[in-house]
Amino acid sequence: MKEDTNPNPASESTPESTGGGLAGAFEELIQGRLAAVPAAERRGSENWTAKDKTDCPEPGDWALLLGDEARPSETAKLNALLAHSASCGVCAERLRMLAADVSQEESAMLAGLANSSPEQQRKLAARLAGTPVRSGSWLPPRPYLWTGAALAASLLIAVGLFSWRRIVNNPETLLAEAYTHERIFDMRMPGAGFAEVTPKMHLRGGSNGQEPAKLLDARTRIEQHLGAAPEDAHWLQLEARSDILEEEFDPAIDILDRLAAAGPVTSSLLLDDASAYFQRGESTGNEDDRAKALDLLRRADELAPGDPVVLFNEAVAMEDRGQVMNAVETWNRYLRFERDARWLAEGRRRLEALEQKLNQLKTHSGPPQAN
Repeated sequence: MKEDTNPNPASESTPESTGGGLAGAFEELIQGRLAAVPAAERRGSENWTAKDKTDCPEPGDWALLLGDEARPSETAKLNALLAHSASCGVCAERLRMLAADVSQEESAMLAGLANSSPEQQRKLAARLAGTPVRSGSWLPPRPYLWTGAALAASLLIAVGLFSWRRIVNNPETLLAEAYTHERIFDMRMPGAGFAEVTPKMHLRGGSNGQEPAKLLDARTRIEQHLGAAPEDAHWLQLEARSDILEEEFDPAIDILDRLAAAGPVTSSLLLDDASAYFQRGESTGNEDDRAKALDLLRRADELAPGDPVVLFNEAVAMEDRGQVMNAVETWNRYLRFERDARWLAEGRRRLEALEQKLNQLKTHSGPPQAN
């Protein structure tokens, strides 16, 4: 396509030289804009293979793509124009130049261009051709499209990795992983995966100095946050949860009871408090602590009746208190909400054991035998 180096193409053009009417006006517009584009910006399109000129749409046809919206009857034509520009470098460059700097005022004028006189059309073309071309066009050359796509993909990957690292290194996640790595009691913790119980012979409130690395990492992060906000309820609750994993039940209960008294009371807070009381009761043989744990879990159940972690712990506490029928009912509820296959399997095992116990009680019960 020949480039016009005349800085004012409209001043010497005639209707005959431009084709006249709407097509001529757009031809002048295209020629003027291409002349205004630096050679470096056009270099990427020099090697494009253009179709035969007779295959290209008329210059006026591209005006359809400049309006705010097209009529339904023009959808097929719009698709055809876009498809052609994708395979024809010359037309893609023309469309790029047209779309680069069309203002609202210009779009409105283009909408009425078909009804204007040839002279009015040529004046508008000259005006638009003199408008500076912005960088960053609507349809950049293909190499820039691929570069942009690669950059966007890299940004998405970087954001995804950053988000993943934040989730993995979140203290709540680290505590759950520490529990899964070494599950030392029956009660479950929020977010923790399944693990078999491997109880340790720790003294209450004591640690063997060999805590999981994730637990130590979580403690460090929690302490850092509490250093900046010592009364933050969220971080205080996580500190208490880490105390439970370290079998430091007294400080955990002190924190959780204080948070519950201040409010708001959540099912998560009651769940952690119940775990602390239950574990302290088991380690000391204190019946009151274990009864307190069951009471807290019942309250948590009222706040979150479909939470499988709450139901699991509540059923365990009911078993401990000898409430077999209540435990059976709670285990059946638990099985309706749990989605993890391994936690489901443990729930079924516990439920079957209770049902066998009930059957044995029924077998051995009955009227006393006569002597």
